[in-house]
Amino acid sequence: MNHAELKESITRNRKPGHCIVKWWGEDEALVDYELLDRFLANIDSLDGLKGVELIDMEGIWKVLKELDPDPLSREQSGEGEIIRWTWKDQSGKEHVTSFPFTPEGVMDLMESEFFD
Repeated sequence: MNHAELKESITRNRKPGHCIVKWWGEDEALVDYELLDRFLANIDSLDGLKGVELIDMEGIWKVLKELDPDPLSREQSGEGEIIRWTWKDQSGKEHVTSFPFTPEGVMDLMESEFFD
């Protein structure tokens, strides 16, 4: 499937809750996640794209929990729901970092040191 066909397929199969895309190339073990709209805007620049999976917020929460490098929780706050990430630095001191439970907040978490 070429980029135009894939873009058309994504657009046709996208449901209102889909906001993130999981995508992979030749090596299916190496996956990446991206905001769906950003992915669609940049799809033509992706080489070796082999597959995609559309994900909603509950689906990406499940992904984060399965990866589980550090404890995560979801909580209500004045601004809505947030993700609380509890982690330890190199000296063993515990920290808590919060991200909004939004597509952008999830991507900020994933692009932080969450996977280091």
